[in-house]
Amino acid sequence: MGRRAIVGAALLIGAALVVPAAGQPARATRAGTVVLKATLTGKYLHTASTGRGTARVTITASKVCWRFTYSGLDSRPGDSGIHIAPPPRAGQHKTSVFPFTASTSTAPGCVSKTGWGAAHAAWADKIAANPSHFYVILGTKKYPSPQGAIGGVLHGT
Repeated sequence: MGRRAIVGAALLIGAALVVPAAGQPARATRAGTVVLKATLTGKYLHTASTGRGTARVTITASKVCWRFTYSGLDSRPGDSGIHIAPPPRAGQHKTSVFPFTASTSTAPGCVSKTGWGAAHAAWADKIAANPSHFYVILGTKKYPSPQGAIGGVLHGT
């Protein structure tokens, strides 16, 4: 094999190793931990809510943790969770594939991956593998779950 063929083969192998890693939307940190973020707005959920916020979701081998920041909501948040993207039209509903809690606050929370059943552990793994296929919502009195007041698509950090 000639020098050009060896260099060409090395470049192809190197590209094959780099491209899949670069295409990953979420990056595992220590011991398989995946950290995801979302920017939350009413516009994303097709609501008139002027609230804004952020969500940080950490998925480990055994649990899912979250932390929210928010402002400008019509009431204290209620239900929150993760849904399959994209969100439905205004007034339509989608069921949460991974609920967080019925009393969302700015305090961090965690639940066992199997805390809602074995099926939710599988959803957590799907969310970690393809976060852009999912979005987070925060519901309020005026905009309850499953529509939600503010929401946003997940992405890797």
